[in-house]
Amino acid sequence: MKHCLLFLLAAFVLGGCGSDKKFSPNEDPGMQKANTVSIFESKGSQKRWILNSRDVDFSDMQNAALESPELLLKENGQDSAKITAARGVFNYPNKLVTLRGKVKATSFTQKLTLETDHMYYDVDKDRVWTEAKTTVTRGGVRTTAKNGVETNSKLTQIEFKRQTTQLPQTLQEIKNPQ
Repeated sequence: MKHCLLFLLAAFVLGGCGSDKKFSPNEDPGMQKANTVSIFESKGSQKRWILNSRDVDFSDMQNAALESPELLLKENGQDSAKITAARGVFNYPNKLVTLRGKVKATSFTQKLTLETDHMYYDVDKDRVWTEAKTTVTRGGVRTTAKNGVETNSKLTQIEFKRQTTQLPQTLQEIKNPQ
């Protein structure tokens, strides 16, 4: 499985080399850039996750720099959550995705959103976490975890770290969430 992931990365690198579009501040001729890239991992015949990015810089042999990444998390072959950000990094050896800048995680199954400045996804441990202030919204109720959250990739078991909760002002807000 690890070899399949590395083979796909190599194929995308070769397919995207020589792009005319400016992406990286480093203009060395040895740069390896690609546009509209998908990196994924499968287990059996089903994808576990898919990492899409508008632009990717593969010049670092340990990390891929991502522009406008979107991480789609799967459960039983179905989309369970999506995490978007302004930029990110995929660390190959550690199989760790780092997302930064207006990070928003949306759970399709739990009908909730997480918003923060940065978030991490550990592929091997199936773990999503952040150590930054995170706002969780569900059914019109907003909860703030001052020191972040930790959850599984399905966003079903969320552990809050130092939280505050904004309660609805009226009973009507609970009955008819936004």
